[in-house]
Amino acid sequence: MLFRKALLLFGLCLILALGVSLVSAQEPVTLRILTHWGEESFLAGQDALYGSCEAQTGVNVELEAVAFNDLLTKIIANQTAGTNSDIIHAYNLWLPDFARSGLLSTPPQDIIDTISANTSEGVVQGVTSVGQIWGWPTEVNTYLLIYNKRLLEEAGYTEPPTNWDELKEMSAAISQTDDTGAVTQIGYGIITGWDSGVVHPWATLLQSNGGQYLNADETATAYNSPEGLETLQLYADLVESGGTDMSMAAQAEFTNGRVGMMIMANWWRSGLQNAPGVDYETEVGVAPVPVGPSGDETSTMSYNWLWSVTSTSPNQEKAWEFIQCINTPAAEGEGSPMGEYLVNVLGAIPSMTYDQEAFAEDLGDHFLAPFVESVAYALPEPVVAGGQEVKTRLQAEIEAVLQGMQDVASALEFASMEGDAVLQEFAQ
Repeated sequence: MLFRKALLLFGLCLILALGVSLVSAQEPVTLRILTHWGEESFLAGQDALYGSCEAQTGVNVELEAVAFNDLLTKIIANQTAGTNSDIIHAYNLWLPDFARSGLLSTPPQDIIDTISANTSEGVVQGVTSVGQIWGWPTEVNTYLLIYNKRLLEEAGYTEPPTNWDELKEMSAAISQTDDTGAVTQIGYGIITGWDSGVVHPWATLLQSNGGQYLNADETATAYNSPEGLETLQLYADLVESGGTDMSMAAQAEFTNGRVGMMIMANWWRSGLQNAPGVDYETEVGVAPVPVGPSGDETSTMSYNWLWSVTSTSPNQEKAWEFIQCINTPAAEGEGSPMGEYLVNVLGAIPSMTYDQEAFAEDLGDHFLAPFVESVAYALPEPVVAGGQEVKTRLQAEIEAVLQGMQDVASALEFASMEGDAVLQEFAQ
């Protein structure tokens, strides 16, 4: 009798223990996700994006969204403090430094196989460093000339410029001042204070002038060239003619209807759709980057973003499962939750070919269609160790020319000298 009671008690304890274990196993895992989509208009879309897979994968998402300019600083600060997020949305130029520092975990092989089978070669290269794919590619961005049709028409033009002479002529014609001499409208807007916003548009003009950003084996800068001098001189000429004016914040004033043209990326679509001073449907136009005097054809620069998992995450397997879920269509012929967010919230071009096919109609609107076409001829931004520093050094010199603090030749010579030193240091 005592034995039977003991056996029964043991059985009850075992059932209770298993019950507690099963409940524990069903408790959601918390994943901390860090992105740069901190604007109010992007947050609701992120809630829908992550919510689609939280229950399916058994996770709870804790989102931290910061401004793009703060993202790299935040990632480095977290790594230094030992407080890394589980998942980060990373700009591909940072990959060499992240890989070198041991920040990232490598994706499972099945994820690598899926990426390789459903993206272009350029996208695979964009998320690869030292021979390793480091994450799931999300958006592809390129740069084109975005213009205000109304301002061009008011200045007497029906088509955007196709070359630099036309660009300078139209920019000067569109620019206006009031009776006091204060600038009220400019023909061409140039972004300052943001490395990619400064360097990427300038690099598209450089490439459209037959120049190169880095040399063929990506061991040295190549922009201190005759083509590069012409490209930076274009900026100096626009300032001198009044075609541009650095007192006007280009991005903000374009949305206010006071800037005729600027080179910008397709992710800006959502901002233009909500612009207070320009009508997205009737006034916003998109055209190829004008060709320079030493160029033969238009060109542009592309860059990628990707989801990566940190090597210190205690939930790496679950994190990769979650990333795979948000990037997987629910059924054949449909787009993924990530593709939905990229296209309809950000106005970005998805990296995955099945998303491009599923959202072909949305990607075919008057704004996005030229950007989708440009992916075929875009030159990827070189993903090299030290690439971020090279960019910021060049940014400083371009801005010095725009502010009248440096001449064109000295600016490019100094930027090239510093950039080469950075690349050599990282190569060693």
